[in-house]
Amino acid sequence: MLGVAASFALASSMAMADSISPSTYSTTLGIGESVTITKTVVISKGSPTSALVDVKFIADTTGSMGGINSTVKSNATAIMSGLSGFGDAQFGASEYKDRFDSYTTKVNQALTSDTSAVQAGINAWGASGGGDTPEANLIALKQQAEATDWREGSNRFIVQFGDAPGHEGGDYPTLANTITALNDNNVKVIVVGTSAMNNTCAYEGNNCTGNAATTIATSTGGSFNLISSGADIDQLIKDAIGDSFATYSNVSLGLVGSSGGVGVSFNPVSYTGSWDRSEDRVFTFDVTFTGIAAGTFDFGVGAFVDGGRVALETDSITVAAAPVSSVPLPGALPMLLGALGVSGSFLRRRRRG
Repeated sequence: MLGVAASFALASSMAMADSISPSTYSTTLGIGESVTITKTVVISKGSPTSALVDVKFIADTTGSMGGINSTVKSNATAIMSGLSGFGDAQFGASEYKDRFDSYTTKVNQALTSDTSAVQAGINAWGASGGGDTPEANLIALKQQAEATDWREGSNRFIVQFGDAPGHEGGDYPTLANTITALNDNNVKVIVVGTSAMNNTCAYEGNNCTGNAATTIATSTGGSFNLISSGADIDQLIKDAIGDSFATYSNVSLGLVGSSGGVGVSFNPVSYTGSWDRSEDRVFTFDVTFTGIAAGTFDFGVGAFVDGGRVALETDSITVAAAPVSSVPLPGALPMLLGALGVSGSFLRRRRRG
């Protein structure tokens, strides 16, 4: 039976993982047969601990960024360690300068679970070039939003470090186009930088809109965070990403991997509303499995909050060539039953005689 979204509070304040129950399911179906079970999703109080999380660190590496980038380098391992507490995390690193430098943007390390490789990528950040005050912020953000290394269904974040606004228009993306690219790819931007990132500027065809960095962050579900001398940058970033999980408006189930010869449907398709993580909340779904082709098929079903996966369970469905409900009789059994029928008829005739 379908449940209506409900909520309950745990007596303990201990952080719990988002979950799907049952956590595993297996059965055997015939081709054309179906079975429906109820899966219960719990979105837990507090930040998630079982989410699929992709984080890209993007830095302005022009001449004035030596101090900020040095701080990030020194704290990168601690930052990644803290963010790994949200679940299955991968990280990447890239940088940007401006169009008239030797390169405009560069990927130092694509998304990976190898934090040593990401630390090495961040260590490659320098501080040179730039020329005029605005930089290629929007080119870097748009390119990374549209990159192909994001994992399917991940909760996606760009953590941007900077101290200057970005050129807009002309040879650069517009603010609107950049925000669209980020939202189309479900990427939230966490800005960590100076207030100068929100400055206006006037250059031929490449003006800077005031408060652009804050607008990008808030329009994507992220935040703008001022960096100051002596700040605990790893805790700042962990808190900012944690805050981005605090409210949500959509909960759904979806396939993770191919279900092969098994059809899978969910009812309802999703729940929509306005919730927060101040308490545990429960959502129930009817899941129907239908045998389509013979074989054994292993796949996952994920719980998704606002498009990002927060929990995963696994299913194993065997599809038999014949309907499981029809059990064929052994070959000799019909003859035995026939013989018994003849014998019974003969005995009845003898009694009547």
